[in-house]
Amino acid sequence: MATLKDIAEKTGVSVSAVSRVLNMDDTISVSAETRKRIFEAARELGYNSKSKNKGSNARESLKMGIAQMFEMEQIMEDVYYLYMKTALEEACFARNIETTSLFRNAQGQFIMNGSGNLDGIFAIGSFTKSEIESFHRYTDNIVFVDSTPDDEKYYAAVPNFHLGVRQAVNRFIEGGHKKIGFIGSHFTLQETRDLILDNRLYYFKNMLTEKGLYREKFILNSEMNSKSSYEVLNNFLNFSEEYPTALFISSDAMAQGVIKAITQAGLSIPDDISLITFNDTLISQNSVPPLSSVRVLQREIADAAVRSMDEQRKGSAYPYKTVIPCIYIERSSVKNLK
Repeated sequence: MATLKDIAEKTGVSVSAVSRVLNMDDTISVSAETRKRIFEAARELGYNSKSKNKGSNARESLKMGIAQMFEMEQIMEDVYYLYMKTALEEACFARNIETTSLFRNAQGQFIMNGSGNLDGIFAIGSFTKSEIESFHRYTDNIVFVDSTPDDEKYYAAVPNFHLGVRQAVNRFIEGGHKKIGFIGSHFTLQETRDLILDNRLYYFKNMLTEKGLYREKFILNSEMNSKSSYEVLNNFLNFSEEYPTALFISSDAMAQGVIKAITQAGLSIPDDISLITFNDTLISQNSVPPLSSVRVLQREIADAAVRSMDEQRKGSAYPYKTVIPCIYIERSSVKNLK
């Protein structure tokens, strides 16, 4: 039987760190990549912790598929989805549930390696009707993470976008900002990948309109990556006579491009432009300056998804959506004007 020492040797991580990660210790500071490596090694070596073999944690052996809307190249541009998958794998591992990745084939259908059925599928992101139908070839137990394609049919676990945007906007307003901008994709692939108004922009626009602060010229449309955010903001700062004193960034994936455009324009953060970003991954935490951010509680979302899968497999009469709150994290990128 594999031991913690075996996992430590395979991953190059200390035994104590391996133990804390496998026991879901949130206080240990390790990267998502290291966590993923530890859990993968534990599965490959057949490691079983004592806690998984006793009491309420003992359960039948289950196998769950995990599907992601983005291909790996896109995931590396926005590590939020990599972290979300890792959180799901950790939540399943803690319950002695095996996981396997599903892949999109040339025909746009999701398949798994090997044959057989799955006990359930966690689908991260938004998917076409055809893609969702391909899930049903393996199982009817499907839980969506970060999207809700059909509230009457599917379970889902999602972050509270409304709360997160409200936290950011209120922080700006409390700091005396009246010229508040937004940068991010105006439309997003939601509800079976139909292009609809992005939730973050929808709530942002409504809040500022209610307070009489909405200004269309400060709403910048950018793809959710650093390259696009730099090009869009750089163009705006070069040709606009006025710029916002506060800017809400709808994803950490865009943060470095935003910072580059501001500094190249001879402006500083937060003296000239205050920033708050969304997701709170290591990108915002390690930026210069560290960015105030709305944190999406990915582990809590993953736990909610696994609980939803349990309810679905028990034959619950109606599906439900679990909405997990966000937390505002203050750092060094917001200046008080009053």
